[in-house]
Amino acid sequence: MQSKHGSLESTILKILWNLEENGDFKNSVKDVYDSLEQSNDQKRAYTTLKTVMDRLWEKKVLSRYKEGKKFYYRTTYTNQEAIVKSLNEVCNRYCNGDFSRLSAVLNSMAVNKELLNV
Repeated sequence: MQSKHGSLESTILKILWNLEENGDFKNSVKDVYDSLEQSNDQKRAYTTLKTVMDRLWEKKVLSRYKEGKKFYYRTTYTNQEAIVKSLNEVCNRYCNGDFSRLSAVLNSMAVNKELLNV
């Protein structure tokens, strides 16, 4: 599981996670395109989304299957799994693997929201 993604990759993953959380596991590039069109995010060309989603499939971040002439995509890990992986990496890098130290920082952030703007 790769934890660093470009901004469009992250946007696509967020859209797919949201669709999957709502029980929709059969999503095409058009579904992602339509969701992006409805949001306030920067508009992207369909072909750009297709290219990025194919690259995410090559990286094994998305799974893909074909039905007729159309490809459908699913994430290979949940949003929660991505968060846990990222927190593990942060903990190992900045807290020497001490989860209690990371937890104290996270708790402090939850209480003192100004820390979020650091």
